[in-house]
Amino acid sequence: MQVQKYCWQQILLHWISATVIIWVLISGFYVAYLNVAPATRHFVAFVNVAMTTLFIPVFMLRWLLRLTRPKPRSLHDHLKHQRIAHVAHEGLYWTTAIVLLSGVLMMDRVIDVFGWFSIAPMLSNPFWHNVWFKAHIASCLLLALGVSLHIGAVLLHELSGRRVLRRMLP
Repeated sequence: MQVQKYCWQQILLHWISATVIIWVLISGFYVAYLNVAPATRHFVAFVNVAMTTLFIPVFMLRWLLRLTRPKPRSLHDHLKHQRIAHVAHEGLYWTTAIVLLSGVLMMDRVIDVFGWFSIAPMLSNPFWHNVWFKAHIASCLLLALGVSLHIGAVLLHELSGRRVLRRMLP
């Protein structure tokens, strides 16, 4: 069955995902690469860890809906362009999954989710914390690049008359 736009659940989860991912990337790189007060660094780390922990089931539900719901017809006439779009979107999903997984596995302390509940570290060996920390940084950089390209592609499509954004609006 061919549909014209995504279902409301996919649209909601897309915008929740976009908000969380963009916030975490910008604020995370901000405190990592700029000279900020330790209190600011601590606060951003606390919020980002808690927020992304809550985001994991949201992301899993989004991926499940992507696999089980009909997807809108392609706006591309050429099979090559359809494949490029498919690979780019797959890359965003897999990179996000790696960011979330590495974020959990790099933790060497308890994950405090806004004081509501906590999760003990999954690993105890500092060597593996460091491996996953490096994987996390690399995947965050890759995700930032992917998100930037995604936003750029949306703008390019919109400016060229392919109304892709309306498929992600209620």
